Amino acid sequence: MPQKTAGAVRGPKGQVKQDIKAVNQVRQGLTKMARFDFQNTETAAMTGGENRAEIFCDMGLMYATGRGCDVDVVQAHKWLNIAAIKGCDRAAELRADLAATMSKTDIALALRAAREWMTVH
Repeated sequence: MPQKTAGAVRGPKGQVKQDIKAVNQVRQGLTKMARFDFQNTETAAMTGGENRAEIFCDMGLMYATGRGCDVDVVQAHKWLNIAAIKGCDRAAELRADLAATMSKTDIALALRAAREWMTVH
């Protein structure tokens, strides 16, 4: 029977112990944890190679959902906007959905940031 532990519903007690063990191994450096490396992703997107628009879209989603960082709708809109400009239709749809939840000030900040990024890169 599932139990509630630390605000989450977990399976049997053994699963909770395995999760704690895994966290401790990461802390002790015994195991590596997967990370979303923003610096390398931005560099890869600028240099080409993989589909750049998709990388920018992923960066927008990262900021929109707080995956590996704090949620930042301005940065999310900025990266989704850049992805849309680079040809990602999915990013254009996501950007429109996100913009519907943002203030005009935040949208203006995001558009300015995207424009500045595009000018430099």
